[in-house]
Amino acid sequence: MNVQVQTLRNAGVTVPDLPDKLFFSIREVSEICDVEPHVLRYWETEFRHIKPVKKSGNRRFYRQRDIYAILQIKHLLYDLNFTIKGAKKRLINGDIDELVEQNSAQNTLHHIRQELASIHQLLGD
Repeated sequence: MNVQVQTLRNAGVTVPDLPDKLFFSIREVSEICDVEPHVLRYWETEFRHIKPVKKSGNRRFYRQRDIYAILQIKHLLYDLNFTIKGAKKRLINGDIDELVEQNSAQNTLHHIRQELASIHQLLGD
């Protein structure tokens, strides 16, 4: 498995298995990432991590690394509620490891809460 894919999954990003292709159309990427094409085009202007190849007629073709970047951006914006500026900063600093740690800490806190609720229930309020 790709190291980048595993790192994204460890950070809590849902990463689908991609077909073994070199290029994906904007429609395919839109479906894979569950993001509208106009949002993808906007993100291209905001994030330097997304660099589709433009062919005749200005048609965009994305590589797998672009899709992984889009999934990471989507996670930062939609799941973790980052602003565009905050997501840019996180990506520029390459803080994916911090996301992994943050997700791990959130999971630990969730388990602690569950255990405390169980203890509370056992003690009978």
